[in-house]
Amino acid sequence: MILSHKKHRKQEKGSALLVVLGLVAVIAGWASSAAYEDMLSLRRAENSLVANKAELACLSALSLIKQGLIQDAKDSQIDSLDEQWAQSAPPFPVDNGLVAGSIEDGNRYLNINDLINVQGKVNTTMLPVFQRLFTQLQLDPRLLDALVDWMDADSTPFGYAGAEDDSYFDKPYRVKNAALDRFQELRMIQGFDAATVQALKGSLRVWQRRLGAFSRINVNTAQKEVLLAMFPLMNDADFQELMLNRPYKELTTLQQATWAKGVKAQNMFSRLSVTSDVFIVKTHAIFGRADRTEAFGLARQGTKLTWLWRERILWQAPTTSINKAGQP
Repeated sequence: MILSHKKHRKQEKGSALLVVLGLVAVIAGWASSAAYEDMLSLRRAENSLVANKAELACLSALSLIKQGLIQDAKDSQIDSLDEQWAQSAPPFPVDNGLVAGSIEDGNRYLNINDLINVQGKVNTTMLPVFQRLFTQLQLDPRLLDALVDWMDADSTPFGYAGAEDDSYFDKPYRVKNAALDRFQELRMIQGFDAATVQALKGSLRVWQRRLGAFSRINVNTAQKEVLLAMFPLMNDADFQELMLNRPYKELTTLQQATWAKGVKAQNMFSRLSVTSDVFIVKTHAIFGRADRTEAFGLARQGTKLTWLWRERILWQAPTTSINKAGQP
């Protein structure tokens, strides 16, 4: 009996030990899980903090750049590529992070939305300009038929390669019948693949026009392909001469150039300017693991700036310059 009792006591102790070990394992597992959750919570909080810092840094850089653009409007009656806003500078450190920014004027590009007039119909003055541009870039000008249908107000196919709703039967959307809001919206239009959109990026941009107004091209900043498309009589040598004489303070002297003669050229001449009223600002901020790049569209009338659009750029090559107008 005594031996049996001792054996029973040992069994009880063994069972108790197993229970204790089980509890220890459970507690250890819970502690490990809790520690992991705490680590995740801390990492989320840290990520949220640096992400907020990056966003605020981008907005702060935008604010400084806006001040520079306002000051430029007060100091100068023209806009050219040798002015301070068009120069670059290295990123600058802020609160254990880096912030950079850059500016380019939209007036060096053609505005895609100029292809449609205020009545929602094709702009017959600008259509040949876009056709010549596409030809220069070795793109099929008939792509413009689908682009017109995407933006015009009617439901009748335009030209030989028009694309109204029935052309998008396999897409989860239909034609917009309105102006473009973003350049990358081109990828939604029939025929505009990634390679085509990339080829157009050097000559075209998108912004909303003021009601009843058309976009102007700044001869002091304009891209070569843009001017050649606007003025059929202009050649490479003419553009090089124009480049050598930049910046222009007024347009009178250019009106005497061979490439500017003719009725059609004169119509295009009314779309030229020596100033810019649309600016594209990019800001880039890095704080720890947060890497944020944003693009902003700004319209400038006198010293007044209007916010046209804001876009988050999910990825791009590292920014190595910042516009001097955005320096502290």
